[in-house]
Amino acid sequence: MELTHLAMDTDNDAQLMPSAPNPYPCGMTLNLDAATLAQLGIEGLPPAGTSFHLEAMGTVTNSSTSDPDADGDIDYMNVQVQITHLGLEQEEEESPERDHAQRMYGTKGS
Repeated sequence: MELTHLAMDTDNDAQLMPSAPNPYPCGMTLNLDAATLAQLGIEGLPPAGTSFHLEAMGTVTNSSTSDPDADGDIDYMNVQVQITHLGLEQEEEESPERDHAQRMYGTKGS
């Protein structure tokens, strides 16, 4: 499976809310509670900046389009996916040369 880096182009300030320095689209965060971490075999609480490899499978629960200005083209498209299966594995130790931002957000285009 090929992974796609989802960071948005931060040169276009209109895409980001002024108070949100996170370059990733809304909804690209998973929150895992203690029970889910235990199901995934994660013991203890990983510190912020820890990299994990994810593999997931999901089911489309909703898909929609809209043309609010009625000009004939689709202005908005959305697909909602319910994650049904998830694998989570901690990555090997990062090299000390990588800075915190690279650990948190990766390298654009990778």
